[in-house]
Amino acid sequence: MKVLRLIPVFAFVLAGCTAASPDLEPLPGSLTYGEKAASRRTQAAPGTMIQNRFLHQGTMVFETYEVQADHSYKLVRRSVADTWPPR
Repeated sequence: MKVLRLIPVFAFVLAGCTAASPDLEPLPGSLTYGEKAASRRTQAAPGTMIQNRFLHQGTMVFETYEVQADHSYKLVRRSVADTWPPR
């Protein structure tokens, strides 16, 4: 009987694992921000990870991009340091 009660819980947990994460929106200072972003290309091999960091509204932003097959950038990760410079 306990097993039957746990089935909906496990189904709910698994459904949350398969949900796609939303795309990150570029910020001013991002490599993919602005009107020239669509035309920005690199000679790096597809699958290469590119790092970018910049100040945005007083916080340091660290971004990671993956080079796509057409040599464009895809923003895959962003982290923000609340205090900058680090102490």
